[in-house]
Amino acid sequence: MPRSSKVSNRSFSHGKQGQLNEPIIITLQREIDNYTRKVEIERRKLFNLEQQHRQLQEEVKNKVQSVKKLKMDSIKKVLNKDQAESKSLQFQIDQFDKKLCKSVANIEIMKSNIDIIRKERNQLLQAMKEIEQNHEQIHSRLISTQSQAQRKVHDAQITQQQMFDLKTKNEIDKSEFQEKFDKLKAELKEKQEKQNEKDKISKNNRLKATNYSTFDTGTLLKRRLQRIIANNKEKVKMIDTYQRNMRIIDEAFNQIKEATGLTDIEEIKNNFIKSEEQNYSLWTYVDVLNQEIDALEDNNLELKEKCEIQKKENKERERILSATPDGERKRKQIQRIIDQKQNEINEFSNKLSQIQPIIESILNKMIKTKFNQDHTRVYTFQGGFQLNESNIDQYLAEMEGYINMLVLYKSNKIRRDGLNQNKFITGLLLEEIPTKEFKSKQQLNQSSVLPSQGNEEGQEFQKFLNYTEFHDMAKQALKDVEGQNFASTKKNKK
Repeated sequence: MPRSSKVSNRSFSHGKQGQLNEPIIITLQREIDNYTRKVEIERRKLFNLEQQHRQLQEEVKNKVQSVKKLKMDSIKKVLNKDQAESKSLQFQIDQFDKKLCKSVANIEIMKSNIDIIRKERNQLLQAMKEIEQNHEQIHSRLISTQSQAQRKVHDAQITQQQMFDLKTKNEIDKSEFQEKFDKLKAELKEKQEKQNEKDKISKNNRLKATNYSTFDTGTLLKRRLQRIIANNKEKVKMIDTYQRNMRIIDEAFNQIKEATGLTDIEEIKNNFIKSEEQNYSLWTYVDVLNQEIDALEDNNLELKEKCEIQKKENKERERILSATPDGERKRKQIQRIIDQKQNEINEFSNKLSQIQPIIESILNKMIKTKFNQDHTRVYTFQGGFQLNESNIDQYLAEMEGYINMLVLYKSNKIRRDGLNQNKFITGLLLEEIPTKEFKSKQQLNQSSVLPSQGNEEGQEFQKFLNYTEFHDMAKQALKDVEGQNFASTKKNKK
């Protein structure tokens, strides 16, 4: 195009020379036409190339979109499956939590019932101890009162015996004195009768003497003197008996005075009556105490019977609590579930402790490769690596990302090498790994998800499921990446 413009300018500036050089112009025009024709052809080729380029870009975009769509679909499938599995696991966990809460509530109720029974038993034992202490106190008081009553009864018996002895002695003395008094009275009466007879005889004799004038006074005086002497002797005997009786009575009163300190007869009589009343009151008090002792013994027997009944009830209740079919079965079932879950937890913790060094080594190696886009991630494991149930999902997701990038890198490398493009077109998904539950009964059937092992693709997939082969493949990929990085740095240096 600039060349034609130059020629045209020449033709206009040099008109006269153009007329002379007309064949040159024709040749130039022919060249120009040829050139314009070539330019048009090139333009058409360029337009076709641009259309092809646009078509290729659209195809690439469509392929990228289809790949993204397939990836998103696979991710959605994985997420949906993971969500479904997580929901099912969450539902199972919720059900187990509900059962566990119910079992814990039942256990708490049983514990509260057992605590109530223990408190009642302790209260009954405390009441029994208090009753036994009260019984011992009452028994000691009864023993002391019985000893006091026996001592008082013994003292009363001694005093009563002394009073009875004195009374019998007094009665004997009284009877003896009465007998002696009666004898003396009879003797006096006989003497009086004899004296009366003598007086009558003497009177008759006097009358006769007066009549006969033969009365003798000397004999009469002698007889009177003899009678007076006899009467005096009798009186002396009576006085001696009275004195002897008085000495006996004095001795008795002296004994009473020495024993009681009393001297008055009325006072002695009143004391005797009072002692009799005291003896009667003591006997009544002893009877009351015996009645109280009988009542306390009856109460003790009733309490012993109640204690025996309560012991039997406690044994029956313990037997019922320990031998109830439903309660015992539920308790054993809950205990079995708890033990099983504890064993599963221990098994899971053991598995975590087993896979912890493997995951740590893989993550440390993956972080040092070019697949790691976060360079600060290298410093996360310097403080120590601890694997538990709360962070295992995070580490497994990180490993899954690295594995997907490694598989994509491997597939791109194989595609560049001209091998089969369909071998590693998809990443290693979690849904294609068989999930391992705690129970063998709850393992998910992954036969529909896993590819068959008969073809080559299934064998390649089984390599990813085998830890050693996958570990070797990962090492080889890391070596390839390091070799490429070394080659690129060498080229940059050149």
